[in-house]
Amino acid sequence: MTDRTEDVFLTISIDTECDHDLAWARSKPLTFHSITHGLPNVLQPAFSSCGAVPTYLLTVEVMEDAESVEALRALQGQYEYGTHLHAAFIEPQKKFIDYAGVDSPDFQCSYPPNIEYQKLSNLSALFEQRFHYKATSFRAGRYGASEHSIDALERLGYLVDTSVTPHIAWEEPNARVDFRGAPEQPFFCSPGTIIQPGQERPILEVPVTMKPRWLRGPRWFRPWFSSVDQMKSIINYQLRKNRSQRVVVLNMMFHSMEIIPKATPYPQSDQDVMRFVDDMVEVLDWCSGLGVKFCGLSELRKQFGER
Repeated sequence: MTDRTEDVFLTISIDTECDHDLAWARSKPLTFHSITHGLPNVLQPAFSSCGAVPTYLLTVEVMEDAESVEALRALQGQYEYGTHLHAAFIEPQKKFIDYAGVDSPDFQCSYPPNIEYQKLSNLSALFEQRFHYKATSFRAGRYGASEHSIDALERLGYLVDTSVTPHIAWEEPNARVDFRGAPEQPFFCSPGTIIQPGQERPILEVPVTMKPRWLRGPRWFRPWFSSVDQMKSIINYQLRKNRSQRVVVLNMMFHSMEIIPKATPYPQSDQDVMRFVDDMVEVLDWCSGLGVKFCGLSELRKQFGER
């Protein structure tokens, strides 16, 4: 902690989905090993060992699977559940009934605002049906969110969005989102934008933590994508750059199925998974030693509300 920085918060936002394959299509047949095995037996014990508090952002197919919901309801330890939308998998204009073997091609913001709102409303209602309370944290599938997404989330009572990836623009056949001008630290969006800070609206935007690189894409605060030393470098960059701020936030992200061998293009063996988890825990323990405070996304929003 230097200069004016009083608190550093670290949140872990996890896209929590069915298992995938090496090409990022959903597994065929559809499986949920990351939910039924990965969360209770790998991830949550790892987080508990260092006091971290993950936010699991749940997709439609996970909340439609009875065994996954049972496992999520039984999960032990500290965590938060939120929502994560792949727009082709929910009404209106739902494109797939059977998710096995398919990709999720659409940004939610490629739909007209009224359709996007209805999709988010149906996703939120499904969450409430399964867990009997309202979700307050969210990330768009493939980061495909816009100012209309923020408007819809606000209407639905959400407190936090974490769809913004600074320094990156994303494209799909029907839409493009450009976050290259977005702040790296959390902010309240101005009306009509998802990347410009402004008045204090209810939704806090919590960008995925990045470190820009000259002539290359940014380095992500993300296990497997970055080594232990690289993740520490990202943290030190954020602390130095924001040392005049009273609060600094670090937002790690990854997918739940990254800790199941061959369920993504990333870890392919038990040894790879062990490396993933060991690297993550080493960095989280290091952060704890620096005095960093762990919290879920909605608890982070409360911190900004109090200030």
